[in-house]
Amino acid sequence: RNNLQKEFARLIRDLGKTAVFVTHDLHEAMLLGTRIALIDKGKIVLIDSPEKFERSDLPLARAYLDTVTINLGLSAN
Repeated sequence: RNNLQKEFARLIRDLGKTAVFVTHDLHEAMLLGTRIALIDKGKIVLIDSPEKFERSDLPLARAYLDTVTINLGLSAN
C-alpha cells in the first residue's frame, strides 16, 4: 500500500494533474492530499489543507484526529 501511495503521488505530481482520491484512512489523506474534505451524513462539513484540518475545532474532525497515532506530526487530543 505504501508503494502504491508513493506511486500515485508521483504520477499526479509528474503529470501535473488534479485527482480526487476517496479514502476513509486519515493517515492516507494527510499523506496524499493537498485539501481534505470531511463528509458527514452525505454533506461536506469541512474542506481544508491537511495543516488546517489538523487545527480544526470541528468535533468530527477532532474525533478523526484523535484516532491518528502515527508519526505525521499530528498530536491527538
